[in-house]
Amino acid sequence: MDRHVPRGRLRRTHVIATGVGVLLLTVGGYAYMNFGRQSSIAIPVDRVTISSVQRAPFSDYVPVTGTVVPMTSIFIDAVEGGQVTEVLVEEGAWVEAGQPLARLKNAQLELEVLAQEAQVAERQNDVASARLKFDQDELKNRRDRMLTALEIRKRSDLLDRRRNLAGSAFPAAEIADLERELDYYRELLAVMEESHAQERQLALDNLRQSQESVDRMAQTMELVRRSLDNLNLVAPSTGQLTTFDLNVGAVLAAGQRIGQVDAVDSFKISALVDEFYLGRVAKGQSATVEVAGRTAELEVAKIYPNVQDQQFQVDMTFVGPPPDGLRRGQTLRPRIELGETEDSLVLPNGPYVDDTGGIWVFVVSPGGASATRQSVHLGRRNPDMVEVLQGLNEGDRVVVSTYQAFHDFERIDFN
Repeated sequence: MDRHVPRGRLRRTHVIATGVGVLLLTVGGYAYMNFGRQSSIAIPVDRVTISSVQRAPFSDYVPVTGTVVPMTSIFIDAVEGGQVTEVLVEEGAWVEAGQPLARLKNAQLELEVLAQEAQVAERQNDVASARLKFDQDELKNRRDRMLTALEIRKRSDLLDRRRNLAGSAFPAAEIADLERELDYYRELLAVMEESHAQERQLALDNLRQSQESVDRMAQTMELVRRSLDNLNLVAPSTGQLTTFDLNVGAVLAAGQRIGQVDAVDSFKISALVDEFYLGRVAKGQSATVEVAGRTAELEVAKIYPNVQDQQFQVDMTFVGPPPDGLRRGQTLRPRIELGETEDSLVLPNGPYVDDTGGIWVFVVSPGGASATRQSVHLGRRNPDMVEVLQGLNEGDRVVVSTYQAFHDFERIDFN
């Protein structure tokens, strides 16, 4: 038979149960937050790599992958557009400065040259005609002035004779007419000379301007003719022709790059460096590279300012003659020296450094049964080792494999 339970007792029981649950959750959360890292994980010892802290020479360098590029490369561009009619050399050939490489055809440009030449010839004919007319006008003006001067002399002589005849029967009115005619011709000659001077100066100015116009047109025509010369592609310098891939019939646009000439007597190495080293790589730093089993000395010659894909570019030049056998595009692996080699406490470099940021590690107990989290200060590193600055002593054994699975644990037990 069911037993009746008072409603007040049920309410009190529910409240107590709820309170206990909240208390347990609070205590559990506090314990996890404050004591969670006191927990440990048990794993087989062969799942981790353990190494000892040692004192050894530490070389501060960064390895990079570089590409051999010529110290000097001169690009070849099609100054004028056109269709390739002839290819005279192949990519990789050794060329001399001025050597023909290919020929283009541009019918439109050829028509422009012909039209320009016709215009220049027409203007030259106009100038020649103007100069001939100027010479003819000069002769006519000279003849007119001579005739006027002759009339002046004739009337002057006649007037003198009639004035000198004693008791002349010539009336005064006739002598006065001769004097007026003489004055007229003298004024006429003065006007003719003034007019001739003005006309002559104007004609000379027109001739000069016309000749200057012809000269400018001739210069323009010469430039257009040179444009025809630009249809013959030639090597800009002596060296090896690279990236040159032309086929007969291909159409090139003006300014299109068609190749380059590399100077093969000097090379540099262009490499990309992680931006982590942006503040540590400087112009003038030393570097080395292995070429055919021999070590060659390098120097950082240029640091490019742009950072792309978390990398920046540097150029390194050889100190002394470059090694034999270098080829454009060859891949080499230089190492840039960031500091002097010195004795330091070191650990092998590994993924644990990135996992912890270099501020803590798992140190193996003397008996080797476990490893405990311990704060440290790791410094410089190279691909082989990392410098220990604080928190560890020589001989300490440290887990140097990945810590991805151990972030939430304070201790690793080895079983």
